[in-house]
Amino acid sequence: MSESGSPTRSRPLKQRNIFGNKGRFGPNMTPMVDVVLVILIFFMAATTIVGQEWFLKADLPEQREETSETNGFTLPTPMLDLELFVERDRVVARGLGPEAIGIDEVIERIEQMDADLSEGLILRIGASDEVPYGAIVAVHDAGNAKKMRVAIR
Repeated sequence: MSESGSPTRSRPLKQRNIFGNKGRFGPNMTPMVDVVLVILIFFMAATTIVGQEWFLKADLPEQREETSETNGFTLPTPMLDLELFVERDRVVARGLGPEAIGIDEVIERIEQMDADLSEGLILRIGASDEVPYGAIVAVHDAGNAKKMRVAIR
């Protein structure tokens, strides 16, 4: 005991800091790794609950046996896309050239098409609200007469 009556220590208090421990450097990373793993597990479990994409269908081509005529690559069916609209009180169409042409000339060009080229061709007809229904039916009938697959959008 010292003269003041308090016990003396044989060794001073050990100072604690991050540099004092040999073999260990820096703060303890275990709690942070635990939190990160818990968050990772949570996100992995939460993504399996989302099921909307389970019902999406992939548009994959059907498998066909290769013949001598084809090499497995087929081109899509060609499409003729006509847009009918009214211009200066007459029905015109865009899609058979760079400029809009009259509906009578459209029907004439469809009727003059080669039967081998037009058969199976998709004719898609779009029309503005001002186009009379009779003009749409006339283009439809001309395409149908050439054995085109006609669609009105």
